[in-house]
Amino acid sequence: MLRLTGYVFKHPGLFIGAMAAAGTGVVFNTLSPLVLVVIIDSVIPTAQYDLVLPYALVFLTLGALYAVFDVVGRYAAALVGQHVVFDLRSELYESLLEKDLAFYDENETGQLLARVTTDVTTMREFLVWGYRVIFIGVTSLFGTYYVMWLLSPLLTTYMLSAVPFLILFVYLYAKRVRPLFFSSRTQFGALSSVLQENIVGMRVIRSYASEDRELERVNRENKRFLDIVVRAFRLDALYSPLMTAVLGVSTGILIYAGGMFYTLHNLTYGEFAGFVSLVGMLALPARFFSWGLGMYQRASAAAERTFYILDQRDIMLEPENPVHVERLKGTVEFDRADFSYHGGRWVLRDVSLKVDPGQVVALLGGTGSGKTSLVNLIPRFYDVDSSLSVTYKGQTFRIDERGRTRIDGKDYAVSDGAIVVDGEKILVKQPGAVRIDGVDVRQYSLTDLRRQIGMVHQDPFLFSASLRENIAFARPDATQDEVERAAKAAMIHDFIVTLEQGYDTVIGERGVTLSGGQKQRVAIARAILADPRILILDDSTSSVDAKTEELIKQALENLKAGRTTFIITHRLSTIRNADLIVIMERGRIVETGTHDQLLARGGVYAGIHTTLSQMGSISLEWGEMAATAETGGGGRGG
Repeated sequence: MLRLTGYVFKHPGLFIGAMAAAGTGVVFNTLSPLVLVVIIDSVIPTAQYDLVLPYALVFLTLGALYAVFDVVGRYAAALVGQHVVFDLRSELYESLLEKDLAFYDENETGQLLARVTTDVTTMREFLVWGYRVIFIGVTSLFGTYYVMWLLSPLLTTYMLSAVPFLILFVYLYAKRVRPLFFSSRTQFGALSSVLQENIVGMRVIRSYASEDRELERVNRENKRFLDIVVRAFRLDALYSPLMTAVLGVSTGILIYAGGMFYTLHNLTYGEFAGFVSLVGMLALPARFFSWGLGMYQRASAAAERTFYILDQRDIMLEPENPVHVERLKGTVEFDRADFSYHGGRWVLRDVSLKVDPGQVVALLGGTGSGKTSLVNLIPRFYDVDSSLSVTYKGQTFRIDERGRTRIDGKDYAVSDGAIVVDGEKILVKQPGAVRIDGVDVRQYSLTDLRRQIGMVHQDPFLFSASLRENIAFARPDATQDEVERAAKAAMIHDFIVTLEQGYDTVIGERGVTLSGGQKQRVAIARAILADPRILILDDSTSSVDAKTEELIKQALENLKAGRTTFIITHRLSTIRNADLIVIMERGRIVETGTHDQLLARGGVYAGIHTTLSQMGSISLEWGEMAATAETGGGGRGG
């Protein structure tokens, strides 16, 4: 909360103005009972009724001034809250943009959305009202007690006896309710995640008639959130009446003591009436403390979750002295590269591969072989594993920061670049690297590096914007002619011009109004317009028919001069035309070469080629049957 207060003081004028207005209003409000004392003790007993109206006007003026400063304070506090929320959301989104993909692997989308939206809104409520009501509560409490002390120090001492009980209630309330509010924010994030998944995956839910099961799942998370919130507000509901009860008992004691003082002529009637009026005013700071403390606890829990995003250290850091480059040549080299997600099992192990500028590389392998992980290392979505390791009996063991590793329950220390196990000297493998144009990608400016790498994914992401904006995403300043040339190269232009609004047509969220093949071609057009030196196609023709794929390949053929292209695919036509074919199994490269070279070896690729050829023949046969059915020939339409 001190950190959140730091954001408040980025706008000192507004904050100080809000607090000053609130404090001034409290002063005017606290002085009102003194006017009542003067009227009762001085005006009425002396029958100076002509003074009643002036004092009444003074009383009304104090009330009006209180109202004016209250309005000013509320407005200034609201401005502070909105400015801080603007600052926080901007900083949070900037931080999210800079986070590496490992951060998003570890955090659910719903949780992140809840932190950026709902948690920030909770903090705004405290910034707008919490500081203000707590400040008003404190100033009202001290101001009221001060005026009470002026009227009767002894009676004020009686009233002060209630303060330790109030402090005890505050402590017990804060201790019990804060964990509940933190849990409620976390559970709300979990609920948001489930809702987000269900909304995005509504087609899948409908396809498998799973509405009832998913409704039960959402209701389960919603019920957990409800239970936590009910427990928190139950404490909140109990706390306020207890404070009021303490003040009520104190007031009862005060009225009895005040009556005795009045009877014994130690207290005037006006002082007694003014004192009782001031005691009634103590209910205001009690309520304000209750509201402010509740908001404080909610905001504290929300702030802790929100600042987690800002404090999460990125694994993928910009180098201290980055290498800036205007235009890459496109040489890509994997030098004994290892990779694992979050220090888990190896996804890539000892991968070495060099690709020259302009080469087209086809990556082939089964699911989980490491193809996508390999190309993700090029733009530094992830970094190669930087730890030392040793391989013993087919297993790989990491060396920790102390230079030690544990094998079969025994500790071994690295000495002279090796460890000795049962008399066998095992060399320590040094960390690998990924280099572009001979420079480690970790030394490049991330912006310079990624601007020259274009990617088209198997499931391309399109924004809910116009087709032109989606194609020109990497180059918003591109001319209409440049956008159309890219669309023509990706074979999507002819479709776009058939639309009523053409390139200004706004597509739905994630391109829902387009077919799979159309989305692929829009994404390819986006990559072409960016004119990258390195192009990565992650099975990007999987949703494209054979004819369109051939046209796209022809277009890319004209654009690939000087461009290094990595293609993850299982299309035989694409594989055959590649300059280099890379076969991967279990995170390792097992074969490399051209189509003819690999067939001649009769190895893994030859077997895959035979399988894909058979599958291609089947596809071809079904394609011929479909064509015959459309023309009504051959009697094979069924």
